[in-house]
Amino acid sequence: MNGKYHDWLLQLTNLPTAAGREDRVIAWVDSFAARRRNVQLSRDRFGNITLKRTGGTGGPGGRGKPLYITAHMDHPAFVVHEIVGPRTIHAEFRGGVGRDYFVGTPVRLFHRTARPQRGVIRAFVRPTQGASHLLGTDDSDKLLRIEFPRDVKAQTGDIVTWDVGQSRIRGDRLRAPACDDLVGVAAALAAFDQLGRSPNVRVLLTRAEEIGFIGAIAACKAKTIPATARLICLEASKSFAESPIGGGPIVRIGDFASTFDPRLTYEIAHVAKQLATKDPSFRWQRKLMPGGTCEASAFMSYGYTATCLCVPLGNYHNMNEAKKKIDAETISIADWDGLVRLLVELGKSITGQASAPALKPRLDALFASRRHVL
Repeated sequence: MNGKYHDWLLQLTNLPTAAGREDRVIAWVDSFAARRRNVQLSRDRFGNITLKRTGGTGGPGGRGKPLYITAHMDHPAFVVHEIVGPRTIHAEFRGGVGRDYFVGTPVRLFHRTARPQRGVIRAFVRPTQGASHLLGTDDSDKLLRIEFPRDVKAQTGDIVTWDVGQSRIRGDRLRAPACDDLVGVAAALAAFDQLGRSPNVRVLLTRAEEIGFIGAIAACKAKTIPATARLICLEASKSFAESPIGGGPIVRIGDFASTFDPRLTYEIAHVAKQLATKDPSFRWQRKLMPGGTCEASAFMSYGYTATCLCVPLGNYHNMNEAKKKIDAETISIADWDGLVRLLVELGKSITGQASAPALKPRLDALFASRRHVL
């Protein structure tokens, strides 16, 4: 994999971001688009970003149904709610993390005109307002008191993250403050960059996924995506024993809430299988991944054709369950490289007239050749 794409991965996963406060990620994407003459960036009225090619002459994806590679730009984090005193703030946590991981945990406050400032969570200010059962998380809407050892610069809307260090790659592992879903953003942009003049391959980057797919729902309601679009939603999904880190990117057939479009999922698996046949070093998996809920479920609910590709994730939502503490999230670099490679292949083969055969014609052929046994 081109080293610049790993640089993008490190840069993006190191950016502080939260639901509704994705400004730093948005600025990075703005810069990405501004450096490319044939890339058009647009926003819907809710701030979701679409990237597409301009001036293309056709090629793969020049006609037919557009293919959208999607990812969300937020990660579970805190947003400053109130300045209580020179060394104390109240912050709202936006995302799904178990209640036991908060009090006593170090955090970092990000203010635009100050270096990151370290503090510690001291107490819950108000009880959880409601459980987020659809998302498969513990609970949500927590307000917490955070204290700092010295006076801090802060204002309402600033981001506070867990204090887990900087993004870094060691061997085959990326450890980062926010893999979910900034590794998806990086993969979408890396694939888009490699696909060149493919006007029907687009990127959709959504907001506020961690509090209930709010950006994705808004994109559906605003008709940001054409009705004929097919969506491949990217995620970093909680790894299980049967979906190990290092086992390759995962063709995700469903999640905690639903199963995804069977035909699109089948076509993607077909392409993955072809890649593995040509190159035995290419590893991939096909799994349900029920540890959380993906935007594909939201898009499917609003009538879109959608499925998911993901990389298995360690310390999901920064929860190190083995050590019962907050920790950096982790993925395999080989898994991420494989995800980008698969996306590039899909961008070439599953746009316009899909090269992957549908399942029903194969079943019809089987029936015609073997019905005599009945």
